[in-house]
Amino acid sequence: MKKLTLTLLFFALAAGISFADEQTLNEWKMKGEGLRKPIRTEVPATVAGVLADNGVLPEDLFVSDNYRQQDKSIFDGEWTFTTKFRTRGRKGSHFLLQFNSLGFYADIELNGKKLASSDTTYGVFIRREYDITSIARSLRKNKLTVTLRRAQEGDLNIGFVDWNPRPLDESMGILGDVVVKTVGQVSLNDVFVKPVLDVETFESADLQVAVALNNKSDRNVSGVLSLSYENGSAEIPVELVPGENKLSLSPENMVILHVDSPRVWWTWDLGTPELYALNVAFKEGDAVSDSRDVTFGIRSIESKVIDNHRQFYLNGRPVLVKGAGWSDEIFLRDTHESNELQALYVKDMGMNCIRFENIWGKDDNIYDCCDRLGLMAMVGWSCQWEWESYCGLPETDSYGCISSPEDIKLAAAYFHDQVIRLHNHPSIICWLTGSDRIPGPELERLYMEIYDEYEYRPYVCSAKDMTSEYGGPSGTKMEGPYEYVGPDYWYLDKNLGGAFGFNTETGIGMNLPQLPSLRKMMSEDEIWPLSKAWDAHCTASSSAMNSTEVMTRVMDNAYGHAETLEEYVNRAHAIDYDATRAMFESFRCNIPVSTGIIQWMLNSAWPSLYWQLYDYYMVPTAAYYGTRKACQPVQLIYNYGLKEIFLVNETGADKSVVADIHIYDANSSLIEDYSLPAVATDNKPVSVLMVPDHEGGIFIAAEVKDESGNVIADNFYCIPEKNNVYNWERSNWYMTPISEYADMSFVSNLAEATVSMKVEKSGNTYSVELTNESEVISYQNILQLTDAAGELIAPAFWSDNFTTILPGQTKTLTCTVYDGVEGKVNVQTWNTSIK
Repeated sequence: MKKLTLTLLFFALAAGISFADEQTLNEWKMKGEGLRKPIRTEVPATVAGVLADNGVLPEDLFVSDNYRQQDKSIFDGEWTFTTKFRTRGRKGSHFLLQFNSLGFYADIELNGKKLASSDTTYGVFIRREYDITSIARSLRKNKLTVTLRRAQEGDLNIGFVDWNPRPLDESMGILGDVVVKTVGQVSLNDVFVKPVLDVETFESADLQVAVALNNKSDRNVSGVLSLSYENGSAEIPVELVPGENKLSLSPENMVILHVDSPRVWWTWDLGTPELYALNVAFKEGDAVSDSRDVTFGIRSIESKVIDNHRQFYLNGRPVLVKGAGWSDEIFLRDTHESNELQALYVKDMGMNCIRFENIWGKDDNIYDCCDRLGLMAMVGWSCQWEWESYCGLPETDSYGCISSPEDIKLAAAYFHDQVIRLHNHPSIICWLTGSDRIPGPELERLYMEIYDEYEYRPYVCSAKDMTSEYGGPSGTKMEGPYEYVGPDYWYLDKNLGGAFGFNTETGIGMNLPQLPSLRKMMSEDEIWPLSKAWDAHCTASSSAMNSTEVMTRVMDNAYGHAETLEEYVNRAHAIDYDATRAMFESFRCNIPVSTGIIQWMLNSAWPSLYWQLYDYYMVPTAAYYGTRKACQPVQLIYNYGLKEIFLVNETGADKSVVADIHIYDANSSLIEDYSLPAVATDNKPVSVLMVPDHEGGIFIAAEVKDESGNVIADNFYCIPEKNNVYNWERSNWYMTPISEYADMSFVSNLAEATVSMKVEKSGNTYSVELTNESEVISYQNILQLTDAAGELIAPAFWSDNFTTILPGQTKTLTCTVYDGVEGKVNVQTWNTSIK
């Protein structure tokens, strides 16, 4: 009966008259200093992005140190975007021109008449709307001109801070969609759906729906508000006074908002990310004045601060947040396709969250991806407004740089527009209004007025261990490290970034790209021996993490000096894989003392050597596969602190398994062998084996098998005789120095192994069978799929990579690519001859 009602309503709306229409203005021309003629472009776009895509900026802009040498003076003047459009409507229509983001100062003209002036029209996170009914030419072309100037020092702009260089143009451009909307007398400004789920039984949920309407006439307007979704349809008569009107709907006045047996939104690893589609329309008589489609999810998200550690609860279940920090491309050129791929990468690595330290994205697409794929999202403001050296305004106590009345007003307006923009996404679990600082008291007061009206998710005042007047304790920590620490650090440290509490940003520093990507970043004469070109692609920080010095020192002391480029890259990969894997594993091992871990970072805005799980070219790093190994839902993990092997499980249910553990000496001889039945208890790590003391380095191979003997997860470790010795007293904000390095030379000294390879392709999947025909462990085999030109194909989803093959073992790996992709499988090896 409900389906019939819904169908009849849709037919009724289709049969009636509708004012509602919407067109997105994508096609523009851009003109500015030094251009002989305008460049045709699509928006959203930045000026620098358009120039780069059209060959005005040099093709080798990102090679070596070219970016830092690029002349930026062309961006000091005005840049103009123009487009033409027609309006479509009937008598009584209103035409609304909407800008979702402009960077930074804008003069806007329509048909030669000024709509806005840059002295009042500035700010990147403001959403603007202009009623152009009296200016628009019906059925004739309208000319829209937007003249822009870049942000200046002291402006509250988008920021890439110290992990990437500043954009050449300071992100000047039309950064969000431009829309011309046709409505009747009443427009729908916002629909906010707040779900209230019964987390004890999951048998029902109530929806609270807030609708904001704007009566554009100078008299009261009577009409009908209709809601339609899979639970049915309903209408309610309303009378609206001129101006803004807000309606609150609930099961008390609209019974369809009570949901029996709701489909619940879960993260991908715990269930299905179920979504609902709601249509809301306002009708004047038989005519639809305006309508809006809203996607939402039914789920509960809460958090508690326990012993100063913030614990998130999804649908009543405590979850360990495992994620990484997002950055947009440096000229904001991410597409829906690249967003989708990156979200798929996060899921493929086994993580459940992305932290957006900024309101990234030219539209809602990346958050839509999180909704659909079942990834949690942390959103909020970046530290670009908290450091005088970046923002250009003086810092004030622990409050950052936003202190003047004008800046406070602008930041509050930003917050208002972005909260409303994002508050229906079920993936978003919290807002962080500070990163390294907290908002000042007056700014936070304004934030909370907005938050109380338009949000309900947990509010977190800072990503650092801080306390604010309105937010209370953050329950988070930001104590580093951001530079190399060994795999043992995460278990040994009890005071800084180690495996306890919620670490909102941390990592082991250099996450080196694979060799084919490195060759794109540097010329052949600069790539080896190491040159200053390498340093140019480290972080943009002036104080640290701006050279290869640390990685080289670690390598020389732990593995031995690299004699060739290939040897350097392989050893850097081994260091990266082990240390990043241990970071995620340690937080899993320490549940419930550990509550969240965010790798700094997920991706890079430009070709970089630091802080990335996949590189600028979308090719996974060693850290990608280390993270993927660490985050397998059921896994055996070596605890470097206790020297025990733990069984972890985050699937939502206990599982009976068998733990097969094999220990080899430095010469690849099997010295210990265990097959241990165990119960993998959900969300409760279980110790299954104390690793015997040993002289010299050892190798540990561990497999989790189900009751039928099928391998559901494996892991492999190179364990030195002794852990690193840390100089804890000299710890700083980005690292803890190592005074004595663990001896990993036994890994460098592995004898040569012989592995045979067979490759078959079926459809979009390559199957690669590797058989170790020797008595030597074949360590860190890097499988690469290349095209006819020898370039790495990305995306290429490997079932495993950077993989080790035991003596006599056959391992089959798969690689899935997009339709029509053809490639060749190559293997970059550590100590192995492939035949």
